[in-house]
Formats: sequence, structure tokens, C-alpha cells
Amino acid sequence: MNAKRISILALAALLAGITISCYRPYGYHFYPDRPRFEPTHPADVDLLRREPRREHIRIGEVWIRPSRRMDRYRVEGILREKAAYLGADALVIVADRYSRDGVVYNYWSGPRRVYRRQIVGIAIRYRR
Repeated sequence: MNAKRISILALAALLAGITISCYRPYGYHFYPDRPRFEPTHPADVDLLRREPRREHIRIGEVWIRPSRRMDRYRVEGILREKAAYLGADALVIVADRYSRDGVVYNYWSGPRRVYRRQIVGIAIRYRR
């Protein structure tokens, strides 16, 4: 009986550890049926607010959910790094928004809405 409890607790701890380690506040994905390119250097990736006039190919998306402690340079670095992995020359920011994530109840101050920021960009490669 005691060994059974220990094994159940060990399994629960293992599952909790796996769940916590799998959370990523950022990511990327390739668009299907698009050409794949070699990774570029993150310093060469431009961050744009509008689509460029030059001819380009959309190769994927990059997203991040920055925490309040992340400064601007860290967020930009992560976006550039993930876009460079896709082989992008530039990343066009298409969404920078706050969304309601839930409600936290506090005994003293009552319910409080929780908002989370999300930034989404489209990785592009210029036609040569």
C-alpha cells in the first residue's frame, strides 16, 4: 500500500515537471507548401510595422507572449532569433495586442481581470 502511494506521488511529480517544462511563451511555425531556406543571422532580420514594397515570400509566423519583466530589447531579440531560424530577411509585426486571460479573485480587493500581451509577426524572405 505504501509503495503504491509513493509510485503515484512520483508519477504526479513527473507529470507536473513535464507540464511546466513544456510551456514556451514564444514559438514559430512554417507555412505549408512554402520553400524552406537556410537560417539567417538574427542581426540581419529587420522588424517592420508594414509590409514592404519589395517582392517577398511569406514563409511562416513567429509569436511571443512577453511577461511584464521582459524589456523591449529581449522581446525584439527573441523575435529576430525565431525569424532567423525560419530563414527570414524581415519580420512584419501584424498584431500587438492585449487579451483578457481570466479573472483572479482576491479576498481584500475582489475580482480583478488579468490581461496578457501577445505579439505576432509574419516572417518574409525577399525575392532575389
